[in-house]
Amino acid sequence: MQESRGLFAQFAKFSSATIASLMVFSLYSIVDGLFVARGIGEYAMSAVNLAVPFLNVLFSIAVLFAVGTSTIIAIYLGQGKGESANSLFSQNLALLVVIGLAISAAVFLFPQPFAQLLGAKDVTLSYATDYLKGLAPFAVCFIVSYNMEVLVKTDGYPHLAIITVLIGCLTNCVLDYVMIFIWNWGTWGAAFATGLSQFLTCIIYLAHFLGRKSTFHLVRFRMDWRIYRRLIPIGIADGVTELCNGLMIFLFNHTILRCIGQDGLVSYTIIAYTNTLIINIMLGVSQGTQPLVSYQYGKGERNNYIKLLRYGLTTVACVAVIGFGLLYLLAPQLVQAFLGTDSPALNAYSVGAFHRYSLCYLLLGFNIMIGGFLTAVERPKPAIAISTGRGLLIQGSCLLALAAIFGGDSIWFAPVISEAICLAAAILFLRAFKKNNG
Repeated sequence: MQESRGLFAQFAKFSSATIASLMVFSLYSIVDGLFVARGIGEYAMSAVNLAVPFLNVLFSIAVLFAVGTSTIIAIYLGQGKGESANSLFSQNLALLVVIGLAISAAVFLFPQPFAQLLGAKDVTLSYATDYLKGLAPFAVCFIVSYNMEVLVKTDGYPHLAIITVLIGCLTNCVLDYVMIFIWNWGTWGAAFATGLSQFLTCIIYLAHFLGRKSTFHLVRFRMDWRIYRRLIPIGIADGVTELCNGLMIFLFNHTILRCIGQDGLVSYTIIAYTNTLIINIMLGVSQGTQPLVSYQYGKGERNNYIKLLRYGLTTVACVAVIGFGLLYLLAPQLVQAFLGTDSPALNAYSVGAFHRYSLCYLLLGFNIMIGGFLTAVERPKPAIAISTGRGLLIQGSCLLALAAIFGGDSIWFAPVISEAICLAAAILFLRAFKKNNG
């Protein structure tokens, strides 16, 4: 019984810390949207949303390497292999810096083609191009910061992640206000403010890992490419989840522009900000549980990692019901916070679209939690199937089918249909795992 209470305490500590840090992390994009909508205009806010898939690509890279590295490091620590953990941590950071610098160079040299690829045109093209120009120098900071945010929790310091992300978010808020409302730097200023706040969080995380308190450290290493045969399959499910979020936003943007128009894109931008917040809460439960599950799995403690799964599923069930209820009731106030009261017809349409879309929040947490658990116990294939299914393949198919058959407002039901289909598959995958493991 004492062991059970201790395990639940660890779950509560890691999950709450991860949820808090990811919720604050979500505020980066939400704050950008609010400041841009009120300081520049709703079409500038739509342009920022068009650029979101680019950020999702950066985060997907960070998550892929973070989850894979975190899982293997946790297993190494459970097995008492400290030097192996140090070496893997060091080469992970070096590789991400190289990848980030390459992306920064590409976007800095070709911002307008990237903006057009993301769907920007006419009134949104200049806004989106300026936003990408502001983000370009900081691509490496986005990747490294989020990667180390995951690893610092694996190191046993989840509250440091909360403090660091909170510092970054507050910095972003202040800089957004100054650069948009005082200096009139437009969408470029909003992006540059976000980039500077990410740079600050990188400095804080590096200071931790260069100090004496960290369990694993930066050391000299010899590049071991073979480890990625193990690391990438582990991390790819969560990385694909983040990437699919961006691709789904990209697909929704283009479908809405074709079926509804520019005003529909404004409505979806508000939904996308809220969707990011809900997904990150569910990811917080999943990612907070993962290092604990991996550690118990490395020790061979089957009862403990099954208990952790139950804790996670119970938590996402509670969050789903409470979150859906609050968002459904507060949808008019949420829409008004972004759009004001000058366009009552657009506000009313946005509330209706939000109500239909938000039905998926009752289901998506279960898919994310089960996929995260299967990742933590090194079952990448079913985890990838869940991630790609709910995040892109099934949802994209539902979106295109509804648009083709019914058109218009039917597209807002695509997420709940796809989540229901994926949940049925996720339950089958989980039952197969439990059957094969006694």
